[in-house]
Amino acid sequence: MARSRVSVLVLVLYAGCCMTGCASSRSGESSAVRPGIAPTTRPAPADVLALDASLIKPMHREILAVDLTAALRAARAGNLDIRQARQQVEAARGRWQSDVGGALPALGVTAPFEHVDGTVRESQGSLIGVGFNTFQPAAAVQWITNPGQVIYDLIASRKRLLASGHQEQAVILEALRQTGVQFYDLALAQTRVATAHQAVAEAEELLRISRLRSRTGTGVPADEMRAEARLAERQQDLVLAVNEFYRASVALAVTLHLDPAVTLVPSVERLPQVTLVRDDLSLDDLVELAVVHRPDLKQVRRLAEGAAALRGATWWGAFGPQFQVGYQYGGITGHSNNTEEAQGIPNNLIVNPLSATGAFSTNPVVNGFIREGISRGSARLAHRGDETFGFSDQERFNAAAGWRFTLAAFGDLKAARAAEAIALLEAERQVEQVQAQVVLALESSKTQAQLVGLSQRQVAFAQEALRLSQANLQAGTMTTLDVLQAQDAVNQARLRQAEAVVRYNQAQVNLVGAIGLLDDASATKDDMLGPGRNAE
Repeated sequence: MARSRVSVLVLVLYAGCCMTGCASSRSGESSAVRPGIAPTTRPAPADVLALDASLIKPMHREILAVDLTAALRAARAGNLDIRQARQQVEAARGRWQSDVGGALPALGVTAPFEHVDGTVRESQGSLIGVGFNTFQPAAAVQWITNPGQVIYDLIASRKRLLASGHQEQAVILEALRQTGVQFYDLALAQTRVATAHQAVAEAEELLRISRLRSRTGTGVPADEMRAEARLAERQQDLVLAVNEFYRASVALAVTLHLDPAVTLVPSVERLPQVTLVRDDLSLDDLVELAVVHRPDLKQVRRLAEGAAALRGATWWGAFGPQFQVGYQYGGITGHSNNTEEAQGIPNNLIVNPLSATGAFSTNPVVNGFIREGISRGSARLAHRGDETFGFSDQERFNAAAGWRFTLAAFGDLKAARAAEAIALLEAERQVEQVQAQVVLALESSKTQAQLVGLSQRQVAFAQEALRLSQANLQAGTMTTLDVLQAQDAVNQARLRQAEAVVRYNQAQVNLVGAIGLLDDASATKDDMLGPGRNAE
């Protein structure tokens, strides 16, 4: 039954991926109502070790006390992965705006200047010497488009923008989850330091008693040697516990983008058991919540929709018509050298200065031929004049429709279909991973909840056994070896209890993150921080 419900959810997920070929790029994101998953009652607080910050010494610089609320806020503000994801959203938004602008007509302004000096060829083919300048400013509006391809390209670009936004939310969710887990790791490391300190103090007290009994003759030297060896062993455990705490502090500082040399210390006074998800929610309910609210699933849905739109764009680009419209308005002006025809000397100005009548001959015909010859000869000898043209406007409009076919279109369509199938397979893979995360987190929560109860019993019995062993040692019916073993049992029981509480809290954080509902609102409640935390 559970398997069938999950399969139905997967089919619903894929249906949304496959029906987006005709979807509008203006379709908005539907925000699901946030469900209430927190328990209505708090569990009884576990009796665990207190967290004493005075036992922690700074590594290199000062100590900075931090609670879970401050850590989550610092992660949201400074985590490098989150900041990088935000820039990726800006890049996707820029590509979307570029695609929108590319679908609109383009405006071009030109102002070419041309200077020609030398020999050119006339339209009849003869070569002539010229020299001219031309200035031709113009503004043109041009629109070349394949309507179907443009629409699908815009849809795909919009889906990629939405996917980048979901990716940002997924990165934020993972950063918050990692911060919560690392905060509890730091608290557990501090508990281990406190346990190691207490073990050293107990070993020192046992060594003091052993020395006193050895001096009074009621003890044996072997007991004192065993106490000395056990003290050295526990001092080593303390050094290792402190080093483990520093490693946890550095890991959390890196996640929060803080100085790793600053020692982070939890500001809570004790480590409580925190329940974030109600016990009445079944696995199917949690998986259903994850499908609805996980941002990475929303991201793969949008990427699959974008791949489907790209397949449509590829089809239209291969088989769709292309339209072109252009309009240009401008003007032209110029200046040319030696272009005006030379006139020569007019006939009425050609006279013979040696004749009283100005004629060259008494014969009118001869006189006419002489005048015409002088006029033509002067025209041939005269230079051509320059000419300047005033500014004249001009308009041009063009429109065209075309269609182009190539055999490469079949390969492009095949690649587009394969890309869409890959996107769907990635969505299926992501659904399986999310389901696995929910299952693991839920089972881990159940397991650690059982371990918390069992570890409490272990601590109670171990403490009672230690009390009886110390009393019997004072009465002389037990040796220091029995007391050392009882102390080890108490320390191990305390660590088991603290680790069970921490792992339970981490499992709860992982479970809320697995269903996509971990944010500042759910992760900064007082019941998550635990009672007894220091006031800010």
